[in-house]
Amino acid sequence: MKALLKSLIFLIILTLVIGFGIVVYLLQAPPVEQTGVPKLQIHARTALRKRPTVDSMPLVKTKDVYRFSLDQQYISNLNSGKLARELLFNASLGHRAKLKAQDLDESLKRATDWQKMFSDLTENIRFRPSPSLIEVLLSGEEWHLRDATGAGYTVVRTDDNVGVYLPDLKEAFDANKITLSTDLEISTQKTNKRWLIKDNKGKQAYSIEHVEGKLHVYQQSKFTIPTFLFETDSAFASSLSEGKLPSELIQEFVKENLSLSRRAQVSVGKDGESWTISSPPLKYDILSENSRLKVYLNLDSKWLRVKIDDNTNGWVQSERGTIFKPPPPLLSSRQIAKERLLVLIDKLKDRVGISNE
Repeated sequence: MKALLKSLIFLIILTLVIGFGIVVYLLQAPPVEQTGVPKLQIHARTALRKRPTVDSMPLVKTKDVYRFSLDQQYISNLNSGKLARELLFNASLGHRAKLKAQDLDESLKRATDWQKMFSDLTENIRFRPSPSLIEVLLSGEEWHLRDATGAGYTVVRTDDNVGVYLPDLKEAFDANKITLSTDLEISTQKTNKRWLIKDNKGKQAYSIEHVEGKLHVYQQSKFTIPTFLFETDSAFASSLSEGKLPSELIQEFVKENLSLSRRAQVSVGKDGESWTISSPPLKYDILSENSRLKVYLNLDSKWLRVKIDDNTNGWVQSERGTIFKPPPPLLSSRQIAKERLLVLIDKLKDRVGISNE
């Protein structure tokens, strides 16, 4: 009996030691750093400037990358804001339903007021008459309709009606090895001349230009935003915590060729070891790291520092583009277990606190 009791005590102690070792191992799991760098995608061809001021000179022009060209029929998709093939409206053939195939082809071409039909049956699509309206795809059954701008539509007969469809621009992108998500925004930059497609889920944008009967598709550039600016002495921390901006710290910004007003506002983070300096049009974040103060560019600034290559840096207005922040880091199984363990410890603390009351 004594031998069994000793074995049981030994097993309990061994279990506690192993459990303690596992807890220590999990709590010492290293933090996951976000290695991705935010990107700025320019939505218009704009200049990068040496300093975020109005009168600074441009360094370089952003460039879009040409991907492919399309038939101008897809203007109908771009103007309607819909990329997939979609039924716009149905119209009754009336007495023309009894016509022979060739006679119906001719009637749709010469005796149909397509301009009025689009005006009556669609909300925001306007049809401009063209001398060569109809192309017969299948006599009496299917036609291709094109207006003066080059916008195209597919007309399909079903019994005594005809349905007018948009072409499939998404399929055209797929054929050119570009897959678009379903989260898209289409905007007109210049009527019937230039459009912008923003793929929010795919985090990419495409500009489309109508030139000489073709739609040229360009993939817009993404540039790295160097958020880290410089580091300085931690002695400034006490002044920042009081909401004050030391003149010596202002000089540090001047040395780095950064704009900082003496009237800039300082706000203290909840942890007491981070600060935000608001000096319109810029914002800076200051973090206490390894006994040093590190200064970062806040991505909510109206101007952002952009890096094209090792030799070309500049500033661009943030409103002229979209910032894509890197996705959150993937945790290892050890780090996931650490998070769960910390949650469990917090719950136990809460229960102990309640029972003590």
